[in-house]
Parts: sequence; C-alpha cells; structure tokens
Amino acid sequence: MSDVASPPTRKRRRRAAADRVGSRVASYRKERNLKVSELARIVGVSPSLISQIERGQSQPSVSTLFSLAEALAVPVDAFFAEEASTGGAAAVPTAPGGARVAEAAERAEEKQGGDVRYVVRRDGRAAIDIEGGVRWERLTPETLPDVDFLELVYPPGSESHSELYRHPGDEMVLVLSGRLDIIVGFERYALEAGDSIHFPSTFPHRYINPSDDEARAVTVILHDGERTPPANPEQPRP
Repeated sequence: MSDVASPPTRKRRRRAAADRVGSRVASYRKERNLKVSELARIVGVSPSLISQIERGQSQPSVSTLFSLAEALAVPVDAFFAEEASTGGAAAVPTAPGGARVAEAAERAEEKQGGDVRYVVRRDGRAAIDIEGGVRWERLTPETLPDVDFLELVYPPGSESHSELYRHPGDEMVLVLSGRLDIIVGFERYALEAGDSIHFPSTFPHRYINPSDDEARAVTVILHDGERTPPANPEQPRP
C-alpha cells in the first residue's frame, strides 16, 4: 500500500496513530494496575520512554513492542491503530433506536459484501509505525488468538532494531519486493522478492533493508499456546 499523501499529511497521520497506540499502552497498563515505573522495569526500559510512548511522543522499537506485549499479556498487534478510512462498513450509532440501528448495521455490512467480518481493504489496515520508519500493517480484520499475519514495510536503509531481539513463537517471512537481510543468531540471510524463511522467534534476530529501495514482506508469527485477544480499550465496556 503506497502512501501518496503529502509529507505534512503523512506526519499528521503518524502522530494521530502514535497517540492511539500510546493510549492503548496506557489503558492496558492501568487495567493491570501497573505504574509506569513498574512497567518500565519489566520491559527493561526507562520510565521516561514508557511515558513518551503513552503520550505519543515516541515510537517503540520492535524489541520494545514485543516486550510490552509480553509484559501486558496481549498480542503485539493489540497496539495497532485503525486507519481513519477503514474500507469497511460505515460506523453506525449504537443509540437511540436499537432496532433501527441494528437494521442499519446489517444493511451496511451487506452492502460491503461481508467486508467487516472477513475482508481487509488496502486502505483499511490497522497499522503501527515503529522506530526507524518501519511500518507494520495487520492483514486480518481483528487480532487472532494464536497468530499474527502482517505486512512489513521497510524504507531504504532501515532496520528493525540496532541489536538482536527475541520473543516467543515461530516466524515465517515472504519477501514481496526489494531486499531484506534477516539475521538469525550468527547467520545473515539475504532475501529478495520471492524468497522466504522460517525460524524460531526465540532465536536472536533482526531485520535490515540494506538497499536504496523500499522492501515489503509478509510475515506470519505463530505463538506458543493460545492467547485471549484483549478487548479494544477504545470501545466502551458493557
């Protein structure tokens, strides 16, 4: 999904997305009765960094993102922010007039051909911008309990993190365009369009785009054991 918006528009979008991501981190932290300092100690970063992420003033690195997910017991894509244009059915007010609202919602979903339940349009992906300009876009309508299905976008010269990191699960990657170098342990694998790799995510690893072109890849992360997707903290609880 190419972003053809102007630089100021892209900047506003990313800031709005960072605000939403930060609000989710803060909401999950408060649900677990953790102070900022306690979460920082568990994740292994400074309290100021957690505060900056929650206020939308800083983007987490890949390793920090996975550590936050583990510390808060949520899937990594639980932090992803929905795009303003979802490509799905239009939002329908929930009150008043419950019957009319339900009928309107049903008609909207039928009009979209079931998009809300099964399909993710290119301009409607939930996404997160990570430190270094890396972008992850979720390819499923909702968070799944035991797998992440993502498209990764790596600008020229970008990398997932300056150091190797690890997290639970297994990782599968298919490069769609450009080149990605993936370091797993002491080995470095150069992958070009059409190349794929599978490795345990518990092995130290990191991604690098050493080229002058954007790299795009699809990844599937299988998790150890089934997780219970958290409720969206932006939605009111019953």
